[in-house]
Amino acid sequence: MTNELLDITLFSRGGQVFMYGLLIIGLLLGVSGTINLLRPRPVLERPTVWALVAGNVIFIAGFLWICSLHYQIYSRLPLEMSESLVGWFNQHMQRFSGSGLPLLDPSRPIRYTVPLWIENEKYYFWFMCYSIMALVAHCRITHHRLQALLHLMFSAQVLILFFAADPFSQPLPKFFSEIQPWFADSQTPMERLQLFMQLYPRMIYYYNASYMWIHPPMLFLSYACITITFVTSVFMLGVRDMTIETTGYDFAKLGFLLLTLGMLLGYPWALQAWGKNWWWDPKICSSIMMWSIYSTYLHTRLYAARSGMWYFTSVMGILCFFSMVFTLLSSLYFPGEHTLQ
Repeated sequence: MTNELLDITLFSRGGQVFMYGLLIIGLLLGVSGTINLLRPRPVLERPTVWALVAGNVIFIAGFLWICSLHYQIYSRLPLEMSESLVGWFNQHMQRFSGSGLPLLDPSRPIRYTVPLWIENEKYYFWFMCYSIMALVAHCRITHHRLQALLHLMFSAQVLILFFAADPFSQPLPKFFSEIQPWFADSQTPMERLQLFMQLYPRMIYYYNASYMWIHPPMLFLSYACITITFVTSVFMLGVRDMTIETTGYDFAKLGFLLLTLGMLLGYPWALQAWGKNWWWDPKICSSIMMWSIYSTYLHTRLYAARSGMWYFTSVMGILCFFSMVFTLLSSLYFPGEHTLQ
């Protein structure tokens, strides 16, 4: 039924244009990155820059396409109920004023304001942020082999997106499976009310929660910064170049700020939604571990002039990246409030 209310087929077909465009750019940068990594002198310098620019343009255009789907969800999929059911719900909520669920206005049905970084869309947003940062880093440095590593990471992320996390082929499958029964025609009023009592808290505390527009994007931006720092740290193990080290450090400072603010801004919502035991969630525990390693990386920079600290700092930058990967895996496979969100 939701397919009849939304242009899902058109969205998927349009999205595949962006995905194949990214795949072509990713493969080109993968090939040129491999060649430049192995050669002592750069080749295809100007074409690779334009390819990276084109990749950014495609990423941003695809993100705007995702925005159009979310606008359709907002405008075409309201949770409408009859006045009698709305009245019953409001009376029931007034008896339990501590529930935190807002009362309903029968003349204004509630609507989903679904964030732009849930399900597979979060990987798209994360990799788009990396693509933009990689272009900035590419323009700041002149070492062609480091530029090649940035291109190879871009290529790897595009391949992950295309083969494992495509947000266009099956858009928001979990969200649509949740709301699909609401738009079925064979429901009694009581069944409709029961379904609403399942959907409404999920809407208020997750899809429409204001924190979802602040907390997750700041974390994904920090993940993109960590990825840039990882690439520069890998390169620093073999080459001592202050321009490269400074570039990685600058992105690390930005990423640490975003990670810290993102974690702090998520705290009030976690306390409200999950109660006082919110810190036992696996992703939260692993995020604190990642923050600690990240902090250690930044502190080692204070002693960069000491013997051996150059390499220790590089190792800590690499550990930051792998702790980020572990944090991601903990939200996918370990049971908790963040699992599969």
